[in-house]
Amino acid sequence: MLDTVTFAGEWPARIRLPGTRMVPLEKSSPVRLRGDASGRMLQRVECSLPRLLFGHNGRALENQGEINEAFTLLHSRLDTVAHVSDVSGWSIQRADIAWNFDLPARALIVAHSTLSVPGIHGVGTLWKGGQGVTWTGANSRFGVKLYDKPREMDIPGSVLRAEVSLRSDHLRRHLRGNDWRNFDTLYAIYRGIMAGIPAIAAPAGKGDWQEAIGRHLPCELRTLVLADLAHKSERTLREYRRRIEAAAAQLPATFSWATQLPPDGPPPAVHVVPRNPSARPATE
Repeated sequence: MLDTVTFAGEWPARIRLPGTRMVPLEKSSPVRLRGDASGRMLQRVECSLPRLLFGHNGRALENQGEINEAFTLLHSRLDTVAHVSDVSGWSIQRADIAWNFDLPARALIVAHSTLSVPGIHGVGTLWKGGQGVTWTGANSRFGVKLYDKPREMDIPGSVLRAEVSLRSDHLRRHLRGNDWRNFDTLYAIYRGIMAGIPAIAAPAGKGDWQEAIGRHLPCELRTLVLADLAHKSERTLREYRRRIEAAAAQLPATFSWATQLPPDGPPPAVHVVPRNPSARPATE
């Protein structure tokens, strides 16, 4: 569940740190550090936990054991440069929570781009020609992103990755004092946010013009049709686009995150492996 995390602290450095900019712990390391102006205190840590544990981020930490293992390894790496306290005392500033799904990525990405995420104003923003869609809240402290993980890694296949990013007050609000390293707590937060996204209805088969455009025209031509309707109200255009893209997805049934994410735990994990995976780092 946990992906990229950021922490703040005041840890005496064992070595002279390079100042107030984020730098990798070592070349190509998934761990980045920032010291104070004197270089004598470690003040900020950022880490991609899957990259640390597996050598790449094509998979998610899928259980409590992997979360514990990742933090044990992170602590041991940080201990080489600073006198770092026990993980339980770290002040978390950012947590990205992610999961991979065996779902048709592009169709669902485009269909979701017409929807809003509760707590974030406006619809999603498509990027890279429909490779992903992002919703970002005020001050970038809350965000949701869907994207095609194999496309991002430049390998064949289609796997939908859904990420929730929480920072500062948004993170504390969702945690409500709970343990941020607890898998069940993280999943409950993730499911609560994702399940709030409106469902995408399968085409009703009535054959109206929006459904016909969605079924038969490519994305570029659908955009041109909507551009020709720019004289319509924003609300009307938004509804047209929602119906068109829902039809374009050609879903066999209504899609709902509440259904995809059962209350008792996530669906089976999907691993996306890079072309030349590095060896899994050994724990210390």
